[in-house]
Amino acid sequence: MAEIGVTEARDQLGELVNRAAYSDERIVLTRHGRAVAALVPIAVLHALEDAEDAADLAAARAAAAESGPNVPHAQVLADLVVDEARTSRSA
Repeated sequence: MAEIGVTEARDQLGELVNRAAYSDERIVLTRHGRAVAALVPIAVLHALEDAEDAADLAAARAAAAESGPNVPHAQVLADLVVDEARTSRSA
């Protein structure tokens, strides 16, 4: 996996995109020596999104299978507003 600074990457963007798209290379973009982003083949992005969707679905199914009282959506929103107001007052 290649690493390149963001400033340098600007000058080479077309080449870097081609390397990711056609050579299946993953390129990490760095700023001040720290990884901040990556160029990856689109298939890698799609696989990541599919994995996230599968994890979200599994979590939703697990939550739906839990026993206990259901809380109406309106009540959840109202509770969040109250919690946010308390948090902002104490800050």
